[in-house]
Amino acid sequence: MVISHSKKFAMYLPWKAASQTIADRLKPYNDSPYDRFFYFNPFLSRVVHQHITCADFACLPECKLGYLTASFVRNPYDRVYSGFRQLQKDLREQPHASYPAPWIKDLVMKQLADNFAQLSRAQFRFDEWLETVSEDQIHNVGRNSNFPLHPSHYWTHLGGNQVANFVGRVESFEVDFQNFLGKVSINETQRLNSNVVELEGDSSTNPFGYRYIGRMNTRSIDKITQLFKRDFELFGYEQIHT
Repeated sequence: MVISHSKKFAMYLPWKAASQTIADRLKPYNDSPYDRFFYFNPFLSRVVHQHITCADFACLPECKLGYLTASFVRNPYDRVYSGFRQLQKDLREQPHASYPAPWIKDLVMKQLADNFAQLSRAQFRFDEWLETVSEDQIHNVGRNSNFPLHPSHYWTHLGGNQVANFVGRVESFEVDFQNFLGKVSINETQRLNSNVVELEGDSSTNPFGYRYIGRMNTRSIDKITQLFKRDFELFGYEQIHT
């Protein structure tokens, strides 16, 4: 999460919704005392990272400052496929990262082992992997902090009510991000884009511009539609009917 005292805003960073790019662009204004990587948060009494949800933020002292809150969302189909790729990237990179305490690294390694086992059973193929993904992995935030593929509305809503003052879309990122900057009186001079691999995909083969639909079978499409039904309803994303 990005917290700016000078500009009085708090930006949520949902997993696989341009969070790296957003954090990089807002870095000059970020006053957050919290680590972006895994750490033990004393207010939440558990290990978390930069992708904390609205419910988590409500427990932090910064929540009481009355700052403008914002978040970006992304269509569930692309987000799930991007998450599948991110899990594999984490397997390569996180074992070599630095951790604030040995026990936190041990926890992360156990979570990575669970993710690796699930990917291995699917032979690292998307459709087979998604078949093994359970509802509790998607809906239960505390299950595995290294599998934060939760509905986007976890970063915009609480108890069915929208608490984020500004919600942008990854699909219209540049326009929406500039709108956000205007709301917090920031004149952006440098446009940084991270994880350019996320720009891969073919958005011209379906009427809604989704990038990765062509890489999944109908069962996967149907499952994503059901698992993230509330996101489709809240954010107006079109559902693919197979």
